Amino acid sequence: MSEPDDNSQKRKLKWPWFAAAAIVLFIVLAVFWVAMAAKKIEQQRDFTPLPSSAPTR
Repeated sequence: MSEPDDNSQKRKLKWPWFAAAAIVLFIVLAVFWVAMAAKKIEQQRDFTPLPSSAPTR
């Protein structure tokens, strides 16, 4: 009988690395998006309206 090739047993797959990179990228972008949304909400809450004595149209 012939021996199996060592290369076929030690075949390295590339797709798990692409999947892992996609997951990491998704997490980084999600954290960035949530941080920007929180900053926008904080700016909206810190907004101080004009005083009531200001002239209105």
